[in-house]
Amino acid sequence: MSVRYKAVVALSLIVFFFFLDQATKYWAVQQLLGQEPIVFLNGLLTLVYAENAGAFLGLGGQWSREVRFVVFAVAVLAGLGFMLWYLIKKENSKLNFYAYSFILAGGLGNLWDRIFHENGHVVDFLLLSLGGALRTGVFNVADMVIMCGVGLALWGLILNRPQET
Repeated sequence: MSVRYKAVVALSLIVFFFFLDQATKYWAVQQLLGQEPIVFLNGLLTLVYAENAGAFLGLGGQWSREVRFVVFAVAVLAGLGFMLWYLIKKENSKLNFYAYSFILAGGLGNLWDRIFHENGHVVDFLLLSLGGALRTGVFNVADMVIMCGVGLALWGLILNRPQET
């Protein structure tokens, strides 16, 4: 893949998923903030407004605003910048190219929230439950895109692992 091709495709994916994420978060703020959760499919899917000051499942949410900004904004921005450079400049399989593009898109969506919300939170609004204790934490579109990227990257590792002799 040429550098130009990679730049255009990666940027297209990043912009698409970024705006999809921000549009759904805007909708969640307008429609779900201060409202009762909306339950679908017998509780399989619940739309519920949540503000996550931490990372995955609230990790670090109790840290001070300054520490969270350094860890979840500055460090993440540096990591995403490195990932973008690596994605464009280095040779990757198509699978890894798409995986990293997805991770970048989701990461930027959540990074935007952390930088531009007063208390550095991310807007979450989706909850899946298969019954009992088998349920997710509250998440958003950016989180789904990141998880798709991680899944693609893991699939790439499985497909490209050395064969035993």
